[in-house]
Amino acid sequence: MILAALWFAASVAAANDPIAPALAGKVQCYQPDVARKTCISIGAYAKDASGAIQNTATILLRPQPLIVMRTTAPVVVKNNAICGTITEGDLRAAQFTIAGAPADDANAEALRNAVRPGYAALLNREICTTYVPAGEEMAAQITIGGKRMPALDQRVRWVSPADGYVVAP
Repeated sequence: MILAALWFAASVAAANDPIAPALAGKVQCYQPDVARKTCISIGAYAKDASGAIQNTATILLRPQPLIVMRTTAPVVVKNNAICGTITEGDLRAAQFTIAGAPADDANAEALRNAVRPGYAALLNREICTTYVPAGEEMAAQITIGGKRMPALDQRVRWVSPADGYVVAP
């Protein structure tokens, strides 16, 4: 009976922790194409040495040539949502690949300057994502500065890195 109660309590805690699968080694595949094992972006979460949660986002910027941006920023879990703030420093630290190879300094700076206007409205504003079950996937529901933004919602699936999913068109 006690074991059943502990299992139930652990299950409820995991259901209420939106990053529990990440701490078990999974990543979030946004807009998954299951047949091709591709994602428009991949979100990974890990705790750093201080115990803070760091989100590494790998984002498709352009399909041809394949240009991908990778950023890492701290997030917190609040009211069953994952919340964080994108800063200018996060954009300055962003890393880019072009056709799978690291961008040189000049191209990385040009890419930062190209994406900066698209991020301008998001900088220094709290962005929260709540995940709602939708079959084998979830619906990622976005709020920015406390305002719900349905146009930004996306389909998400937890996948294991061993499953071979990649960021690609």
